[in-house]
Amino acid sequence: MAELQATPWPGIELKGAEQRWASCAGSCDVGLLAGDTLLHTDLAPHNVLISDRAHIIDWAWPTRGASWIDPAVIILRLMEAGHSAEGADTWARAFLASRVSAPTAGVTVFSKVSAAARAEIARNDPQDRKKTWPGTPMTG
Repeated sequence: MAELQATPWPGIELKGAEQRWASCAGSCDVGLLAGDTLLHTDLAPHNVLISDRAHIIDWAWPTRGASWIDPAVIILRLMEAGHSAEGADTWARAFLASRVSAPTAGVTVFSKVSAAARAEIARNDPQDRKKTWPGTPMTG
């Protein structure tokens, strides 16, 4: 995660985070998600291979945005794995405290657009595992 956080956007054409989640934003200010960090945005367990080091694979949604977004995704994944919101947040803050600063308003926007995106996925994808996030039934 530290290496990913230190990887700048390589200057290639990528959707900005504010564009990626605009359709789920409603009246939220998606401009708070903007930035110049290369983001994976789908750090699920099946997208991280571990050998002598971690390898992040399946870059289906590469995005340019705020540096705190991928750590926020990790928090959601830790909660999905059974950790409390407080425990997941504490881990992320301890691990990334010197590298990442997430504005409260930005986190609120990210939370809302993430919930809306997951609800849309749950409505449109029949796989049961996509109907919960994290561990809570998704509703329209």
